[in-house]
Amino acid sequence: MDTTNKDNDRFKIYIRLLKYLKPLKFQFAASTFGFLVFAASQPMLAKFFEMVIAALEAKNPDSRVLLPAMAIGIFIIRGIGSFLGNYYNDFVGASVVRELKLSVFKQLVVLPAEYYDNNSQGQVLHQLNSATGQVKQAITDALKTTVREGLTVVFLLAYVFYLNWKLSLVFIMLAPILALTVVYTSRKFKNISRKIEKSLGVVMQLSKEMISNYPVVRAFGAQKYETRRFSDALDKTFKSQMKIRRVSSIFAPLTQLIVATALACIVFILLSPATLAEYTTAELIGYLTAIALLPKPFRQLSGVNAIIQRGLVGAEIVFGLMDTPAEKDEGEYESETIQGNIEVKNLNFKYPNTDKQTLKNISFSIKQGEMIALVGESGGGKSTLASLFNRSYQCADGSILIDGVDINEYKLDNLRKHVSVVDQNIFLFNNSIRSNIAYGDTEYTDEEITEAMKLSHSYDFIQGQEKGIDTIIGDNGLMLSGGQRQRLSIARAFLKKSPILILDEATSSLDNESERIIKQAIQELAKERTTIIIAHRLSTIEQADRLLVLHQGEIIETGSHKELLQKGGYYSNLFNAEFAQLSGR
Repeated sequence: MDTTNKDNDRFKIYIRLLKYLKPLKFQFAASTFGFLVFAASQPMLAKFFEMVIAALEAKNPDSRVLLPAMAIGIFIIRGIGSFLGNYYNDFVGASVVRELKLSVFKQLVVLPAEYYDNNSQGQVLHQLNSATGQVKQAITDALKTTVREGLTVVFLLAYVFYLNWKLSLVFIMLAPILALTVVYTSRKFKNISRKIEKSLGVVMQLSKEMISNYPVVRAFGAQKYETRRFSDALDKTFKSQMKIRRVSSIFAPLTQLIVATALACIVFILLSPATLAEYTTAELIGYLTAIALLPKPFRQLSGVNAIIQRGLVGAEIVFGLMDTPAEKDEGEYESETIQGNIEVKNLNFKYPNTDKQTLKNISFSIKQGEMIALVGESGGGKSTLASLFNRSYQCADGSILIDGVDINEYKLDNLRKHVSVVDQNIFLFNNSIRSNIAYGDTEYTDEEITEAMKLSHSYDFIQGQEKGIDTIIGDNGLMLSGGQRQRLSIARAFLKKSPILILDEATSSLDNESERIIKQAIQELAKERTTIIIAHRLSTIEQADRLLVLHQGEIIETGSHKELLQKGGYYSNLFNAEFAQLSGR
């Protein structure tokens, strides 16, 4: 029963895969027609050799023009068929992969944050690239071989049955033996292919980590350690690949042996006195030529199974990602502008698939244009709370209201239009400075971009770049210093001009002078926006109207910087400890 269900699942996956051929009906038909022409030319070759032997036996010079012309004609037909089949087959394959990759990418941009929390970047990249490559082989290489060699077998068998159906019945005996062999190897190929795909994802993740973190690798002398990890992952992949090669290598000659046995039986019968007396030499040569042409397509077909099984595993991975539920967006409320009043009511939150409560009974409100700061030790829930304002994670227990409307009722794009975030992790793209500041919107004017640059104190260093605002900054801004990268991310948020601004450790990478200037810019900007600041360095949030002190996911103190110092509680202890640490340096 279980085996039947698995077979049904594989069939459904392949049918789903073939649906991508629907828009390519003409190209697929052209490819099939080309392979049909190519396959039909195979019996022509057998007939050609029969005619040549007949002409030699009859010593007939009249055929000296016809037979050469026939040979050229057959190979012209084969060439046309081969071109049509191969070209349009490759066109279909490339088109399917393009659509699959586009579908996967579209899905990746709408998947919820927890998907990325639970999957490594290497695995995700593998799904986007390698898995779709395996699918391409199942669509192109497998279909190409199946159609071309399958039709060749059909035409050749039809021809030999036409010549002598009784003698050709030997091939019918092959069917059950070949079927059992195919079923057994299919299961082997599928299981091993899953292991290969998993290990390839690990290889990609390790290589990505080394490339992204190479300064750390070198600084800690971890070259041998990373090389060993990569080598171990490659060894696992190699062993799995060798298993599938071993099964495939056994299957191919076994198939040929079965076909050769059938051929040997036919040759034995052909050389019997009764058969030799019944047929001419030319007829026997023509029949034997057709029979001799059969092993090659059978051999090609025997290798298709491994390609299909790997393709099905790739399709499982791709369709598994595509079937992952997208980020929930059930809200219908939209507003062109908002005031920026925020109210948090009885909010509790824990990350998906965990039991630990990250936030507990959080309640507070922020008026339009007010600046509040979230402070506390690392792991206290500050960044988690900030991530909920733009619904990076769903609020299931409690509520967050913006202008009196629950954020779950907002359309997601509309909500995020009103919230700008400068994260403690800086995210830049291998593009121009202009594209990074005006990210996601090409309608900003140069004047607006320049204003954002000045507000973020990035104008001077940008003007000093060789190509100014059009300078390409490298992968995640590697051509810039940490402070410069931070200022670009701040400029991006300033340019967006959202009524709500969230600064999560926004000045963490700045030197003292830049930090002072950014603090002034933030103070000016906060007059027009509702601002939430998160900072470990308590000196950076003294300008806030109000501080919310979080400890183990709960708000334990609230008030201004001065009020909390006078209170002499948890915040006061944090501030004094930091001041003492700075004084001791």
